[in-house]
Amino acid sequence: MRSTEELVQAVLAGETPAFEALVRLYERAATLTAFAILHDFHAAQDVAQEAFLIAYEKLPQLRDLSSFGGWVLQITRRQASAAGRKTGSNLPTTELTDAIPAHAAEWIEPYRALVEHLGRLPEQEHVVMVLRHVEGRSVQEIATTLGRPVGTVTKQLSRAVERLRSWLVEVES
Repeated sequence: MRSTEELVQAVLAGETPAFEALVRLYERAATLTAFAILHDFHAAQDVAQEAFLIAYEKLPQLRDLSSFGGWVLQITRRQASAAGRKTGSNLPTTELTDAIPAHAAEWIEPYRALVEHLGRLPEQEHVVMVLRHVEGRSVQEIATTLGRPVGTVTKQLSRAVERLRSWLVEVES
């Protein structure tokens, strides 16, 4: 498996299929990020797709090639926020409908309670949490993909879990 940095280098060198690999790698994370803001699966898919198009166009401007994941999620958050303001679809999770397609429900539904809070995590923590707990990747795979040491990924996962735990405790109180 090629790392994110290697895939970005390949795209910059003109290897278009490498961008498809980047999209496959971060597509769920981007969709979940947009869904956390919009609470509409189809709109989230549209926003994620738009974010990848923007990322493709601006890829030569990315300074740290290994930070593609966080960068594309940052683009996704901005696009989702803008789309939410235009359509007024920034609904609280308590007003969500059950109109999530069956193929998406299996990976969104278990995280519905966390969706709102995942969107609050810093990009690096958001990326590792989605890759680990939504995509089911091992810590080693995440480290290789992101071009980070295993210890860094482990620490980011730990911090993210602690943040989420504290936020969920606040909500329950």
